Amino acid sequence: MSPSKISLLAIAVASIGLAVGVSRFASAATQPIDDLASNEGIYVDKGSFKVMRGMAKTDPTAQIMKLGARPVEEGAIIFRSGDQLYIVDAVPAGGARMLNSFRDAFAPPG
Repeated sequence: MSPSKISLLAIAVASIGLAVGVSRFASAATQPIDDLASNEGIYVDKGSFKVMRGMAKTDPTAQIMKLGARPVEEGAIIFRSGDQLYIVDAVPAGGARMLNSFRDAFAPPG
């Protein structure tokens, strides 16, 4: 998938996922690091692992349809392992809540 398609797909996926899946822990509680505005998205570059933020130049509805993007159920977790990026955008097995699964799998930074 080309970087532009991934970026546009991120608009649909990341609007909920960033606030839920990518977070900091403060005083043993997960806190969002930022919020996404409507029509805003993130792109994680696979080569540099830099996270870029962007605003759609037009209504993204056509791009959402073109890319076959779909809303996520509960949130999304994007993580890096070695030189690979992974995304989880479904409710984990066993009915566990996405945020609880993130807290269980990832330690606070620092």
